[in-house]
Amino acid sequence: MRTKRETATRVLFVDDDSATRAGYTTYLANFGYDVIPVATGAEALTLASTCAPAVIVLDLGLPDIDGWEVARQLRADPMTAAIAIVALTGAGLPHERVSAMRAGCDRYLTKPCSPADVADAIRRCTEVPT
Repeated sequence: MRTKRETATRVLFVDDDSATRAGYTTYLANFGYDVIPVATGAEALTLASTCAPAVIVLDLGLPDIDGWEVARQLRADPMTAAIAIVALTGAGLPHERVSAMRAGCDRYLTKPCSPADVADAIRRCTEVPT
Protein backbone atom coordinates (compact mmCIF):
# COMPACT_ATOMS: atom_id res chain seq x y z
CA MET A 1 0.00 0.00 0.00
CA ARG A 2 1.11 3.56 -0.62
CA THR A 3 1.86 6.02 2.12
CA LYS A 4 0.02 9.33 2.28
CA ARG A 5 3.06 11.12 0.88
CA GLU A 6 3.12 9.11 -2.32
CA THR A 7 0.92 10.11 -5.23
CA ALA A 8 -1.52 7.39 -6.18
CA THR A 9 -1.32 6.14 -9.74
CA ARG A 10 -4.39 7.36 -11.63
CA VAL A 11 -6.25 4.65 -13.53
CA LEU A 12 -9.10 5.20 -15.96
CA PHE A 13 -11.25 2.05 -15.77
CA VAL A 14 -13.55 1.63 -18.78
CA ASP A 15 -16.26 -1.04 -18.79
CA ASP A 16 -19.94 -0.87 -19.75
CA ASP A 17 -20.97 -3.35 -17.04
CA SER A 18 -21.73 -1.49 -13.81
CA ALA A 19 -20.98 -4.45 -11.54
CA THR A 20 -17.60 -5.00 -13.21
CA ARG A 21 -16.75 -1.30 -12.87
CA ALA A 22 -17.79 -1.22 -9.21
CA GLY A 23 -15.92 -4.39 -8.26
CA TYR A 24 -12.62 -3.57 -9.90
CA THR A 25 -12.83 0.10 -8.87
CA THR A 26 -13.27 -0.84 -5.22
CA TYR A 27 -10.45 -3.38 -5.30
CA LEU A 28 -8.01 -1.11 -7.12
CA ALA A 29 -8.83 1.84 -4.85
CA ASN A 30 -8.17 -0.35 -1.81
CA PHE A 31 -4.87 -1.31 -3.42
CA GLY A 32 -3.92 2.38 -3.52
CA TYR A 33 -4.88 3.43 -7.05
CA ASP A 34 -6.81 6.61 -7.88
CA VAL A 35 -9.52 5.04 -10.05
CA ILE A 36 -11.88 6.91 -12.36
CA PRO A 37 -14.61 4.55 -13.61
CA VAL A 38 -16.41 5.22 -16.91
CA ALA A 39 -18.93 3.25 -18.98
CA THR A 40 -18.31 4.25 -22.59
CA GLY A 41 -15.57 4.68 -25.13
CA ALA A 42 -16.60 8.30 -25.70
CA GLU A 43 -16.15 9.06 -21.99
CA ALA A 44 -12.78 7.34 -22.05
CA LEU A 45 -11.55 9.44 -24.96
CA THR A 46 -12.71 12.67 -23.31
CA LEU A 47 -11.30 11.90 -19.87
CA ALA A 48 -8.01 10.45 -21.11
CA SER A 49 -6.89 13.88 -22.21
CA THR A 50 -8.26 15.78 -19.20
CA CYS A 51 -7.64 13.59 -16.14
CA ALA A 52 -4.10 12.45 -17.01
CA PRO A 53 -4.29 8.74 -16.17
CA ALA A 54 -1.09 6.70 -16.10
CA VAL A 55 -3.01 3.61 -17.24
CA ILE A 56 -6.32 2.92 -18.94
CA VAL A 57 -7.94 -0.45 -18.26
CA LEU A 58 -10.14 -0.89 -21.32
CA ASP A 59 -12.96 -3.30 -22.07
CA LEU A 60 -12.91 -4.03 -25.80
CA GLY A 61 -16.65 -4.79 -26.10
CA LEU A 62 -18.04 -1.32 -25.44
CA PRO A 63 -21.46 -0.41 -26.87
CA ASP A 64 -20.65 2.96 -28.41
CA ILE A 65 -17.04 3.00 -29.62
CA ASP A 66 -15.40 -0.40 -29.26
CA GLY A 67 -12.17 -0.70 -27.30
CA TRP A 68 -10.05 -1.40 -30.36
CA GLU A 69 -11.10 1.95 -31.86
CA VAL A 70 -10.64 3.72 -28.51
CA ALA A 71 -7.08 2.36 -28.35
CA ARG A 72 -6.36 3.48 -31.92
CA GLN A 73 -7.67 6.98 -31.23
CA LEU A 74 -5.69 7.24 -28.00
CA ARG A 75 -2.48 6.26 -29.80
CA ALA A 76 -3.14 8.72 -32.64
CA ASP A 77 -3.54 11.70 -30.28
CA PRO A 78 -0.24 13.20 -29.05
CA MET A 79 -1.95 14.14 -25.76
CA THR A 80 -2.79 10.50 -24.96
CA ALA A 81 -0.34 8.44 -27.01
CA ALA A 82 1.94 7.63 -24.07
CA ILE A 83 -0.79 6.38 -21.71
CA ALA A 84 -0.47 2.66 -21.03
CA ILE A 85 -3.51 0.61 -22.08
CA VAL A 86 -4.50 -2.70 -20.52
CA ALA A 87 -7.21 -4.54 -22.46
CA LEU A 88 -9.57 -6.39 -20.11
CA THR A 89 -12.05 -8.32 -22.17
CA GLY A 90 -14.18 -11.39 -22.63
CA ALA A 91 -12.78 -11.63 -26.16
CA GLY A 92 -10.26 -14.40 -25.60
CA LEU A 93 -9.52 -15.70 -29.08
CA PRO A 94 -5.89 -15.43 -30.23
CA HIS A 95 -6.69 -13.16 -33.20
CA GLU A 96 -8.52 -10.76 -30.85
CA ARG A 97 -5.42 -10.47 -28.68
CA VAL A 98 -3.32 -9.72 -31.76
CA SER A 99 -5.86 -7.12 -32.91
CA ALA A 100 -5.83 -5.44 -29.50
CA MET A 101 -2.05 -5.24 -29.46
CA ARG A 102 -2.00 -3.87 -33.02
CA ALA A 103 -4.58 -1.25 -31.98
CA GLY A 104 -2.18 -0.05 -29.29
CA CYS A 105 -2.84 -2.03 -26.12
CA ASP A 106 0.20 -2.73 -23.98
CA ARG A 107 -1.25 -5.69 -22.10
CA TYR A 108 -4.15 -8.08 -22.66
CA LEU A 109 -6.18 -9.78 -19.95
CA THR A 110 -9.16 -12.09 -20.48
CA LYS A 111 -12.25 -12.06 -18.27
CA PRO A 112 -12.87 -13.53 -15.86
CA CYS A 113 -9.72 -12.01 -14.43
CA SER A 114 -8.79 -11.63 -10.80
CA PRO A 115 -8.48 -8.07 -9.53
CA ALA A 116 -4.98 -8.97 -8.35
CA ASP A 117 -3.99 -9.78 -11.96
CA VAL A 118 -5.37 -6.41 -13.11
CA ALA A 119 -3.43 -4.64 -10.36
CA ASP A 120 -0.30 -6.55 -11.41
CA ALA A 121 -0.75 -5.48 -15.05
CA ILE A 122 -1.15 -1.85 -13.96
CA ARG A 123 1.96 -2.10 -11.79
CA ARG A 124 3.96 -3.59 -14.68
CA CYS A 125 2.84 -0.75 -16.96
CA THR A 126 4.00 1.88 -14.48
CA GLU A 127 7.27 0.34 -13.32
CA VAL A 128 10.34 2.34 -14.07
CA PRO A 129 13.04 0.10 -15.55
CA THR A 130 16.21 -0.05 -13.47
